[in-house]
Amino acid sequence: METRYFKQVSLSCLLCLLTLSAGCVFNMAGGGMPAKYERTIHLSAALPAGSTFAAQTHNGSITIKGADVADCNLTATIVGRAATDEDARELAEKTQVTLEPSDNKLVVKIDKPTVRMNQSVSVSLDAGVPNKTNLELVTHNGAVEIAHIAGRVDATTHNGNVTTEAVSGTTVLKTHNGSVHCTEISGNAQLSTHNGSVKAYYAPAAPSVCDISIVTSNGSIEFAAPAGLSAQVEATTHNGSVHTDVPITVVGKVSKNELKGTIGAGQGGKLRLKTHNGSIRIR
Repeated sequence: METRYFKQVSLSCLLCLLTLSAGCVFNMAGGGMPAKYERTIHLSAALPAGSTFAAQTHNGSITIKGADVADCNLTATIVGRAATDEDARELAEKTQVTLEPSDNKLVVKIDKPTVRMNQSVSVSLDAGVPNKTNLELVTHNGAVEIAHIAGRVDATTHNGNVTTEAVSGTTVLKTHNGSVHCTEISGNAQLSTHNGSVKAYYAPAAPSVCDISIVTSNGSIEFAAPAGLSAQVEATTHNGSVHTDVPITVVGKVSKNELKGTIGAGQGGKLRLKTHNGSIRIR
């Protein structure tokens, strides 16, 4: 009798464990947040040329486009997720987004309600601003896209791609898991990622003297130089090779995965390209 009873208890415990495990898998797969509610907010405020637009969100993308305008026009897309439609809607409705002037800066302020287990709120930002605007942008989970800006650009994300088009001025772009892709870039630049490729195509009319740093750990690097670039060059990779279509006066030993030398007169500018796993091409 005791042996039989022990087997029954063991079987019951095993069934309970299996049930709990199945519940955990269900929650990890996102089954705890089947409901979604989305709403948008449209805001506008004056933004004089030369001012700074600052925005920070955690879950959501940031898109900025410069134009010949005098105001900032912002669309914020708020998405609430929860176990029920009512809770998802409440999360989205209680999330507030405002534009607040501060000195020579226009700041996006996001106020979210308390989020419980199996709930989330994301806020994506899409703004049109004057061309001559400095940008300070931060997100954690989301892509960053910037176009037609003449000013200092500082943009950071952790999980997402960063792309720019026709950006001139000092540019600092960072991501951890994602690629960095810049077209028609002009001016000093620091571009970095950990897991992803980096492509930087300079505008033909960009200044010939620039300080450029492009770094990734796991990914390739492709760099298109502006016309008449004058810089000291250092390109290194651990697992990959370095190729150049641009004449470079090599300094030191020639190696397939390391290149040091000068482009043009080699004065004034610096070009640093570094990856661990990936190839480098200069053209």
